[in-house]
Amino acid sequence: MAEENKATFRNYLYLIILGIALIVLVYTLVQRGGLTCTQSTCYSVDQIEYEDGSYRGIFADRDEIQVNVQFTIKDGIVTAARFRHLRRDENYNIDAEEDPYKSVVGMYLESLEYLVGRKLNDHLPHLYNPEKFVDTEIDGYTSATIRSSKIISAIRDGLNRGVYAY
Repeated sequence: MAEENKATFRNYLYLIILGIALIVLVYTLVQRGGLTCTQSTCYSVDQIEYEDGSYRGIFADRDEIQVNVQFTIKDGIVTAARFRHLRRDENYNIDAEEDPYKSVVGMYLESLEYLVGRKLNDHLPHLYNPEKFVDTEIDGYTSATIRSSKIISAIRDGLNRGVYAY
């Protein structure tokens, strides 16, 4: 009986420790949501100021680069942006000539061009809803659309890498 009580007590103790660890983890995640931290300071994402210059970033899937962007920032505003590479397969690439691929490429171009002349921190999240500003018609048969999160990932990759050229 004493051994059974010890085992039950030990199980309760493990559950309490696990619960405390879970609470600390959730609290930490909530407190750090929307923050970027250096070794000594945390900043709100809205407070980050990126260095003026040109950036390059990629989005890759299965070890293949699908999106490669180059963009220039001056005073937090995107002054230029272009695709260096846009390809998923032999039909769906930056030089696509037939629909639905031509339309999809047009949507990617419009999405990236949307950022030009705008403050990056304020407008990058808008790319999650490209239907609000992309005018290119989608193919009615396949309903092909873009995966704008690929552009966002490529841009964030470029920001994480830092200035490519001044």
